[in-house]
Amino acid sequence: MAFLGFMFAHTFHHSIEKRMKRLFIMPILSIIPFSIYFAFFPIYRGDFVNIHYQPEQLEEFPIKLTLNVVVLPYCPYCHETIKLMNKLKHQNPKLNIRYVVLSDVKNNQRLFRSKLDSRIAVSLSKNTKDLIMMARGGFPCMILSKNKKVIYAWQNEYFGVRAIDDIISRISK
Repeated sequence: MAFLGFMFAHTFHHSIEKRMKRLFIMPILSIIPFSIYFAFFPIYRGDFVNIHYQPEQLEEFPIKLTLNVVVLPYCPYCHETIKLMNKLKHQNPKLNIRYVVLSDVKNNQRLFRSKLDSRIAVSLSKNTKDLIMMARGGFPCMILSKNKKVIYAWQNEYFGVRAIDDIISRISK
């Protein structure tokens, strides 16, 4: 993108006659490629900061350190987490990952089971209302737990590199 911006500015530099026009138009021509790039690939806030929250403990979780991914059956954002969680499990086999599908229909569980790594557990929720409260109505929601207690939770837009680094650092402890 930097090279493309330079090429735009260099190409049109000679065709712009007045100095004031050059000083105004050249920076704009240089910025256009970056604007196009970030329009399609915006900066993801979760890659810069680890913004998590502490939900009220309304559900009991596994004893082992577990990343619980709370999902809705037909939520496209929830299905987008599958690729990331498969990759995370492949890179960190000791990490326990569990999908909790907010439904009581077995077929909805299969929607995720068929796409996820076989080492990732998938279960139907027992207390849907409680999990909706813990997720603060935002899905998917990632809840990190240990010793049956919640450590943190992340909304989807804040679950990025920093959150993953935090989780991985806890595996080795």
